[in-house]
Amino acid sequence: MAVTLEKLQQHISQKMPSSDADFLRQLAGTLFEKASSDFLDTFDADAMMAIALGALRSLEARKAAPQMVRVYNPTVEADGWTCKQTVVEILLDDRPFIVDTVRAELKRLGLRVHYLLHPIMRVKRQDGKLIRQFQPASEPGEAYELYLVERVDSGEQQAEICSRLERVLEDLRLATDDYKDMKARAQEVRNFLKGLQEKTQNAERAADLAEVDAFIDWLCHNNFVFLGYREYDIIDHEGAPCLQVHADSSLGILRNLETSNYLQPVPLSQLPESLRARVLHGRLLLVTKSNAEATVHRAVRMDYVGIKKWDDQDQALGEMRFLGLFTSQALSTPVREIPILRRKLKRVLEMDQCVEGGHDYKQIVSIFNSMPREEL
Repeated sequence: MAVTLEKLQQHISQKMPSSDADFLRQLAGTLFEKASSDFLDTFDADAMMAIALGALRSLEARKAAPQMVRVYNPTVEADGWTCKQTVVEILLDDRPFIVDTVRAELKRLGLRVHYLLHPIMRVKRQDGKLIRQFQPASEPGEAYELYLVERVDSGEQQAEICSRLERVLEDLRLATDDYKDMKARAQEVRNFLKGLQEKTQNAERAADLAEVDAFIDWLCHNNFVFLGYREYDIIDHEGAPCLQVHADSSLGILRNLETSNYLQPVPLSQLPESLRARVLHGRLLLVTKSNAEATVHRAVRMDYVGIKKWDDQDQALGEMRFLGLFTSQALSTPVREIPILRRKLKRVLEMDQCVEGGHDYKQIVSIFNSMPREEL
């Protein structure tokens, strides 16, 4: 018979000293509030109390650590409970995409998730030390996550799982900590484009700049998950034009400059011909798929949005680059509502001399809307 929260809290009151029972009852209520019926059928009151005590120990041990990851096989002797699976325990400040990110990495590792607990613990701290009190729902919380996955007995494999999860969670923290700054950079890009637009005397050029400006604005309205940002400059180094990363520009998952091949100036003459042509003469806007898979949110290749830096004479100065993921909202938006793509659709309709509302018009629009947006 499944253990109810009421029975668990009664069990805690009977087993724990009154001085500890109140807080543990609240913690257990939060921890198991959304537990699946399968989970509640699998574990008895003693095991669930032991799981709650383990969560309390981890909250106390965290102190000011940015994140904690533990991978272990629980035993009755060491932990007060046991199970057939391996436990992955995670603790960090609450933020978006934690569950998605962890699940994606566990899937890469070939580990199926049997059970998952992921409450938000709004506990009180003072100088990092846990105060055994809960805060109002309006206060920031800590994400405590417990995954029961396919059993792993090898200590070496457990250490590898822990290391891999720590890495993706660090990427998650970088991306979410810098999210507002990346959106602010997007606004700076828009200001840059508006400046070029005001200075140009070419009407077609002004229209192109306005459309790219509108596209960046569209990205910022819940159509793009910003994961990283970095700028690249074309500089003169020892008498030769070179490409180099702009040291102070990197944000999110691109914050670590050591990952860049352009930390030191690279002569343009040494770049592959196709890349050199793109750097010097490419389009104002480049939207494509990066070669790297996202470690945050979804395990798919990241979307790359590059905006060329130009001077008043249309001479290339470098690139402003965003990495991220188009949202489900973006991928389901009709093409005629997406800047850049709407112009492509309009050109095709004009070339085909379609009458709005006619059969050919509707068919072309339908074909465009059925195609993956990133391919368009």
